[in-house]
Amino acid sequence: MIARVAAFALAFVVALACGTAGRGSPIASRSVAVTSPSTTPIIDVADMMGGFPAATFFVVTKDGVKAIALLNHATRYTIPTSGRDVQVVSGGLSGGAAGRVYVLDQTSGGARLRWFDIDNGTERASQTIAGAAVVSTGIGHGGLALDDTTGIVYALLHEQGGIVTESFDWFTLKPAGAVFPAMTCPSRVMAGGGRVAVACLTEGLVLARDSGGTSKPGAPFAFVGVAMLGDGTLVAAAEDGRLARLARAKTAFEYDNSLKDRGVKLIPDGVAANSSCCFYYGIVDPQANDVQIRVVAGGVTLVAFPTISQPVGGLFVQAPFAYFVIGGRARHIDIQQGFGEIMADVGDGALPGAVSNR
Repeated sequence: MIARVAAFALAFVVALACGTAGRGSPIASRSVAVTSPSTTPIIDVADMMGGFPAATFFVVTKDGVKAIALLNHATRYTIPTSGRDVQVVSGGLSGGAAGRVYVLDQTSGGARLRWFDIDNGTERASQTIAGAAVVSTGIGHGGLALDDTTGIVYALLHEQGGIVTESFDWFTLKPAGAVFPAMTCPSRVMAGGGRVAVACLTEGLVLARDSGGTSKPGAPFAFVGVAMLGDGTLVAAAEDGRLARLARAKTAFEYDNSLKDRGVKLIPDGVAANSSCCFYYGIVDPQANDVQIRVVAGGVTLVAFPTISQPVGGLFVQAPFAYFVIGGRARHIDIQQGFGEIMADVGDGALPGAVSNR
């Protein structure tokens, strides 16, 4: 019997620390016209017998961002996008941004940021940052982050001759200024618990800011994946399983080789954070015939993928399921019992964007 999710938190969760991200000078912006999503009626015929809470898996496709319901696997609606460098992040389990999904994409006028009601896909606010370009992560997420505790949205944008981490009010989307100076390599942005951080995967470097100030911890290995809990705890991982943890209010990494000692190989973007609970790791297992759940020493949960059937764009975890895309199909697997399902055929090139609890 696989241990319950609550047991997994002991290994990685640290105490909360509150704070706000730094704000600089405002950046140029302009509003754009609101557009309506294309809707698909939901037929509630298979709600899993009421055994699971509602959830929506947002998948980036060539047709837009599809909102796929967990309970009956229907596509609730499709958010129209430019199709260029689309990034998605959703609100957490609680807080002012709960029930919202944010979408960043590239338009001819600049980088466009919008947010939508998760329940019906209605667009509520939009901003276009003239002259800016979205930093492409190639995975449908990682270039956009949301801190439920501070009410700030963060986006990685090409500006000022480099990559800038810009901040925005989560309701109005009014620009609030750059958090860090222009850099050359950040490829992921994360936020939570009053901390914002950008990571350079190839250099194994993180730049983080919280109530204690700014820190720049580096690891002796490149990152294959990074993730942050809702309390601000950050974990970065090497392909060979080495882990670097930046605990809340800390400025230096703590290292853990327990996964490396097991000989695991992590998938790209294979670190997932389940709210403020715990981290999960996607690995490649040559012996697996299909996706499987493994619990190892210390209560750490692994999502094992066969060598010939690996996900694209990493994975998300929102208990009791892990979500991912394989071969153009949106899928999930129960992280406690190990049974999995195909949710929808979303087409070639589809990428995971976000998961919400609605």
